[in-house]
Amino acid sequence: MNLNSIYIKADSDFSKFLNEWALNNDVEILNYDQKSSDFPEGLLLINANQDIDRDHLDIHTLFDKKHIPTQKIDVNGTLQVAVSNMEIWLNNFKCKNILILGSDTLLKNENLNRFFSRISK
Repeated sequence: MNLNSIYIKADSDFSKFLNEWALNNDVEILNYDQKSSDFPEGLLLINANQDIDRDHLDIHTLFDKKHIPTQKIDVNGTLQVAVSNMEIWLNNFKCKNILILGSDTLLKNENLNRFFSRISK
């Protein structure tokens, strides 16, 4: 996966998980601020069984209105399909700096670790 940086929302357990993953994979971490002029090139919305937090849906709508590429990944779906879809999405839209959002409840889902270990390769 050819990511330069990922944006995270500060102060969440999911963000801490992403920060650890990024450190192990040589990916820069940036804090997401909706008001900043430095805006991500894409949005990856990670969920389980299409259960998405309301504030994440609002951010998805914002990206959609700005015509910024978005991708939703369900970690409870087929792992290979999720990984392939993400790689195709990143390659097609040439996203190198993306915002990744997910609920803190995902941390209890063993499929989240499987997904991130697969995209690390």
